[in-house]
Amino acid sequence: MQHLTKHLISMLTSRQKWTFVFIGLILVVCAGLSQLTPLAIGYLTDSVLSRPEIVFVEIIPILAWILLVNIVNEVLKVSRRLLVESVATSLESHARTRATEALLRAPLSYFRTHLTGNIHGRLNRALEGVVRLVKLMFMDFAPAICSGLAAIVVLFAQLPWTLATLSLLVIPIGLLLVWRQITTQAGIRVDLLAHKATMDGSLVELLGGIESIRVFDMAAMETKRQQDQSEKLRRREMIHHRAMAFYDCLKFINEAVFSVVVIAWSVWLAASGEISVGAVLTAYICFTQLLGPLRELHRILDELSESRVLAADYFAISDLEPDFSYRVIDDKKQRLHNGQVDIQHLSLSYPEKPEERIINDLDLTIESGRFIGIAGPSGGGKSSFIKALTKLEPIVGHIKLGGVDIGKLDRSELARDVVLIPQQPFLIADTIAHNITYGLSQKVSRQQLTAAAERAYLTTTIAELPDGYDFMVAEGGRNLSGGQRQRIALARIFLRQPKILILDEATSALDNTSEKFIQEQIEKLQAETGVTVISIAHRLSTLRHCDEILVIANGRIAERGSYEELSHQSGLFAQMLRGGNTSVCS
Repeated sequence: MQHLTKHLISMLTSRQKWTFVFIGLILVVCAGLSQLTPLAIGYLTDSVLSRPEIVFVEIIPILAWILLVNIVNEVLKVSRRLLVESVATSLESHARTRATEALLRAPLSYFRTHLTGNIHGRLNRALEGVVRLVKLMFMDFAPAICSGLAAIVVLFAQLPWTLATLSLLVIPIGLLLVWRQITTQAGIRVDLLAHKATMDGSLVELLGGIESIRVFDMAAMETKRQQDQSEKLRRREMIHHRAMAFYDCLKFINEAVFSVVVIAWSVWLAASGEISVGAVLTAYICFTQLLGPLRELHRILDELSESRVLAADYFAISDLEPDFSYRVIDDKKQRLHNGQVDIQHLSLSYPEKPEERIINDLDLTIESGRFIGIAGPSGGGKSSFIKALTKLEPIVGHIKLGGVDIGKLDRSELARDVVLIPQQPFLIADTIAHNITYGLSQKVSRQQLTAAAERAYLTTTIAELPDGYDFMVAEGGRNLSGGQRQRIALARIFLRQPKILILDEATSALDNTSEKFIQEQIEKLQAETGVTVISIAHRLSTLRHCDEILVIANGRIAERGSYEELSHQSGLFAQMLRGGNTSVCS
């Protein structure tokens, strides 16, 4: 808990910390004001109501005093609540941003071992836990403690110390029950949260494959699977709820027993003349004010336990170690001199399976301005090779891009000079224009935007869309065809004009006419800028005009040469051509 508290405090600004100090002062004042009402009632009973003749006018100032005290107390409580809410909402905004940045910079291996939906569900619940932890501390826990302490002071001031001490025994017994409640239910709470996170991930997975589920008519079966998981969760929750009900019953009995004892003993003392009738009323009201915070303390500590688990999960996400590619090795900014690629003894294994080498001791030089095709069987290492070039996975060996060691290039430098267009382009829920300019730091004129769209064979499509360039793209581009999504991604090339362009089956969804047109535009761009193009082809025939083709199999370069050379040999490339295997997906 101490480590968690330090984490939370570190997220607060100096102003927010002083705000909590001010909230603490308000809590003390409110606790004191809350005890003035029982004292006033005791005074009213002993000094006014005990007289043979009661003059109602004499009561009015006391009633006005009680009303004023309660109004001031309530105004202070509202002020405290608004201050806490202000800090809590600011903290949530900062926490969400911090977690988002941590996830966006996390190693790719993290996402291969965690379901996306699971992460999303965990993060939302964890954020709720962080905010609720702050609110519980300053809107529930601290007020309950302050109010309880104030009630104890008044009890000892109004009652004999023996009765006051006896009445306080309700606290340790109540806290013992709370401790048992928390310790016995803590594991169940964590288990329930993990189960819900898993179900979130499963649902997101299903929604992502909705078309396949429909084609295979698996809706009923998947619904049954979700129903089984939900029923399993329900049974676990009922075990938890039965235990909670049992402890709540014990806590109520504890409070009821001590309430009767306090009333009985104080009445007996009043009857024997040791205390006044007003003291009895004051003591009972103060005791009920003590029971109120104690009753709330049961709930607060219980919720604190759950919020602590959630907050710890939040920091497990927000404190993720950044991916290796974000480590700054050289503070000096680097620029690629050209598009040359030099590779020496390159090996690559994924962190989850370090013993399994996907790329194995590969040596290669690609001269600047060349158009290189990549082919090979599925699983041979083509996409892994591309991930190495774009610093998406850690490597063994050396890669130099444009004369600069890739280890000395940070993400911003790589993004400026190296562009990767994947088979499944990433589109955001925004306009066509924003999707084309995605990732650019400089402003783009409408003329530049139009020129890039023309070269990506996109202008006719945009003209047919309502609002044209301002047409809103759905999440993931779901309201566009696969070819339209790929052409939007390809349009980015002509705005960035990189030194190295990597096409990972980037035209696989295009028809022959569109693919041919864009291929010509890329070749034109290559002639204009000298960009080095590395292309993984979906169809082997599209590699016909490459300067050289590299056939990668088993993590090595099995063959290299022109399309004509390789097609007339008896190697792997020719076998794929003769076998009609024109798909070379990784």
